[in-house]
Formats: sequence, C-alpha cells, structure tokens
Amino acid sequence: MTNDEFERRMEFHLEQQAKFDANFAKQQEHNAQVDRRIAELVGSTGVLRDALIGLTYHAERHDREMTEIRRTLAEQAEKGKETDARLNALMLVVERHVSDHQ
Repeated sequence: MTNDEFERRMEFHLEQQAKFDANFAKQQEHNAQVDRRIAELVGSTGVLRDALIGLTYHAERHDREMTEIRRTLAEQAEKGKETDARLNALMLVVERHVSDHQ
C-alpha cells in the first residue's frame, strides 16, 4: 500500500467517523427531544389524573346529595299524605257538625 492509498484510506475513515459522530449527535438530540416530550406527557397525565379524581369525587358527592334529596322528598310526600288524611277526617267532622246543626 502506497502512502497515497494509505492517506486516502485514512481520509475515508476520518470522513466516515465524522459522519458517524454527526449522526450520533443528531440521534442524541432526537433522544433528548423525545425524553422532553415524554416528560411533558407524564406531567399532562398527572394533571388529567388529578382532574379525573376531582370529578369522581364531585360526582359521588352529587349522587349522595341526590339520594338525600330523594329521601327527603319521599318523607315529605308521606307527611303530605298523612296531612291530607287528617284534613279529610277533620272535614268529615266539620261537615257532620254542620249538618247536625242545620
């Protein structure tokens, strides 16, 4: 192998090494960008998880409140029926009393 051939071969190897180094640097930058995006996604996922937990809590509280409202309304309806029955009984007494005095 002559000196010219050796120098050309060395120049070729150096160019290949430079290309490899440039590609490696680009890959490292790409990996860093991917890592940043993954970190952003992880952060966003945490925010979404917290929001979902909050919404679940509010939905459960709403369900409990609605159950309590339904129970209260049912109790009031029952009391209303009792009041109606008493009023009907009172009206009968009053009507008898009025008809007895006519």
